[in-house]
Order: sequence, then C-alpha cells, then structure tokens
Amino acid sequence: MRTSAFALLVSLIVIPFLAFAPATYAISIQYDAINLADITPGKDLWQYSYFVSDQVFNTDEGFDVFFALGLYEGINPVSAPTGWDILAFQPDSSLPQDGIYDAQAVVDNASLTDPFVVSFVWLGSGLPGSQAFEVFDSSFEVVASGQTAPAVAPVPEPSTLLLVGTGLVGIGGLRMRLRKRGP
Repeated sequence: MRTSAFALLVSLIVIPFLAFAPATYAISIQYDAINLADITPGKDLWQYSYFVSDQVFNTDEGFDVFFALGLYEGINPVSAPTGWDILAFQPDSSLPQDGIYDAQAVVDNASLTDPFVVSFVWLGSGLPGSQAFEVFDSSFEVVASGQTAPAVAPVPEPSTLLLVGTGLVGIGGLRMRLRKRGP
C-alpha cells in the first residue's frame, strides 16, 4: 500500500514537468564528399550530398550548415528535396563570416527522401570533412546543433552471405573431422 501511494505522488509531481518539457531534437546530418572535375585551373571543385534524418521539418523550420572561412568558396546549391527553399551565403573575409548553406522548409513535413546537394571550391589541404550545423524552429530559434558525419556505406549483402556461408562450411568441416576421430 505504501509503495503505490509513493508511486502516485511521484506521478503527480513528474508528469506535469514532462508535459511542459521542451521538444528534443536528435537530428543526424551525414554527407558524401565527391571530388568533381575542376572547371577552373587551380580551383579544386567538390560536392557534398547531405542526408538528413531523425527529424520532421514543418513550415519555416530548417537547418544551416557552415562552410569555414578560408576553407571554402563558391558555395553553389545544386539540388534539394521538394518542399525546401535553399540559400547559400559565401564566406566573407571582410566581416569575417563563415559561408552558410541554408535549408528552410516551405511545407509541413518537408521531404527528406533525396539528398541536399551543394558544390564548392575546396581551399584546404587534404579532403573536406565534417562541418558544424544548426537546426532552427519556425521562430528561427536554434533548437539543436552538431557536426555533420561521413555517410556510412552499407555492407554489401552478397559479401556478407559469402562470409557467413564460408564460416558455416568451415564449422561443418571441423565437425566432420571430429566425428571421424571418434571419442
């Protein structure tokens, strides 16, 4: 009896707080970086394809991906899923300000089925990598932030089956060998 009274008291205290808790955002933005054929000599042309998941965007909600000043130039949106308005702001050394790829939903439950694609000139050494991003709500308040991550290539199914099959054949062969030996 005492335990159920305690549980009721805790429920009466905790449930109202949960009802007014702010929304949580567990967004994931992954990218594929592709080295494109250079159009202008000395300008290393690349392309990012962003894959956004774990988030539903309604009208006027969206995200910004930041292109670090001194590492990127010529940010050019190539394509985006339907239901999105895309803008690109170039890095500006006179401010100084990073470049921004801005994606804003123009409909509720905007599509995330296709990637967001942007081309750019890479000024850094090595390969372009992760970038900072922010997610904003319809009042343009930042509600989440993070770093983009490289897209993980799925394990090809045929090779997985081959590996499992080889293991089973090996186990079967070992078992037959042990049977022939006897106890």
